[in-house]
Amino acid sequence: MATAERGLDSWLSATLDLLLAVFGFVVVWYPTVSLANAALGSPLSASTCNLLVGVLALGGSYPVVAGDWSLGRLGEYIFVFHMSAIGWGVVGMLAVLASGVSFAGGNRAPQAALVAVAHLTAYVLVYRAQLRIFR
Repeated sequence: MATAERGLDSWLSATLDLLLAVFGFVVVWYPTVSLANAALGSPLSASTCNLLVGVLALGGSYPVVAGDWSLGRLGEYIFVFHMSAIGWGVVGMLAVLASGVSFAGGNRAPQAALVAVAHLTAYVLVYRAQLRIFR
């Protein structure tokens, strides 16, 4: 009986890890894919973008469940990504206000650049600098 319970616990734990990893990767990939699509002039339909995000999220979640990646590090990446997007957004806003430059409302290039810089910042801080926020 103990073996069956341990197997069920292991299965439930792996399923929960998979769902959390898929959700985490959707949070990371959705803004990137949708803004890249908009910046390129929307060559992909909305449903194709959603499918691409789903494939990237499901594919990225496999190393979390079966490999060397961890949910904790993914959570740190998501946190740092969003905080750096806010921080770089404020810096960019102040730079635009100080310089007097204006952008068209439909221009998605500044938003895409912000997401790219936020990804770079999060990658450097979490994976290169071995940042440990919650220790």
